[in-house]
Formats: sequence, C-alpha cells, structure tokens
Amino acid sequence: MQNEGDWEPVRLLSTAARLVRREVDNKLRTVGLTQERVTVLRVLLAEGPMRRAELARRLRVTAQTLGTALVSMAAQGLVEEVSAETVGRSGRWMAISERGQKLLADAENLEQDNSTAGIGPELRSELITLIRGLEHGKQQRPSGTPLAAAQQDGNPLSAASEPPLPG
Repeated sequence: MQNEGDWEPVRLLSTAARLVRREVDNKLRTVGLTQERVTVLRVLLAEGPMRRAELARRLRVTAQTLGTALVSMAAQGLVEEVSAETVGRSGRWMAISERGQKLLADAENLEQDNSTAGIGPELRSELITLIRGLEHGKQQRPSGTPLAAAQQDGNPLSAASEPPLPG
C-alpha cells in the first residue's frame, strides 16, 4: 500500500470524497436513497418547488446532470413535476413528493444514528472554507488549522501527517 503522506492534495481529497460517498451511500441504500438524492430532496423540502435550472444552480451541478437524476427520481416517486398554476409562475417546476418526504425522514433518522464517516465539526468547517474559497477563486483557510499550516509552510502535504480529528 502506498504512503498517503506522499500523495498530492487533489488525490487525497478525491480519495477521501470517494470513500466517504461509498460509506454514506451504502447506509442510505437501506432506505432506497443515495447521497445525491438526499441532497436534492433536502433542497426541495427546504425551498419548495423550483425550476430545474435553479435547483441545478443551488446544487452546483449542471442542468444536464440534474435532469438525468430527476428523471430517475420521478420514476422512483421521490419528486414530481408540479403545474405552473400550482406555483403561480410559468415554467416547469419540481417538488418533493410525499414518498420523497418519507424516505428523506428515514435517511435523516439513519444519519442521526451514525456519524457521517467520522467527519467532525472542525474538518467540516475547513472543507466549507475550502469550497467557498475555491468558488470565489481564492483559497482562504482559517489560521491555526492543518490546512492553513500546510499553506503557510509551503508544503500542501504536511496536513496529511496531522492526527485524525475526533468524531
């Protein structure tokens, strides 16, 4: 097995993301969902019906990627297209279905019973900061964190040698 301390940051992040997604999806499959579907359902539940393009923008995915997922989710009975008259505006609108609400509640109960792949609040905060910084074209990291220390000492891999966060 390779020493992860020698890996470049992109490889570390992509490997961690893949492993976390696999663990979470395996848990969610017990209720018939995946992380991708849970995310769509959460946005629709919180925000109400919305156009596909707006939903794609909020999810940070392409309209094409979302369209494919929505077709499958509609076939599963998780989401439904609602008429423009129901919403009071023109266009095609998507909403979470009753079945989608029930399965989302099941997924959230499952999440409360299990931590999400050991990602604690500190790492979660760092990841949010990294995402926001990258979206705005800059990498700002909170000082005093392993990622900030790696940036300051010029070695992006020095964070890899930090002990794992609790959680």
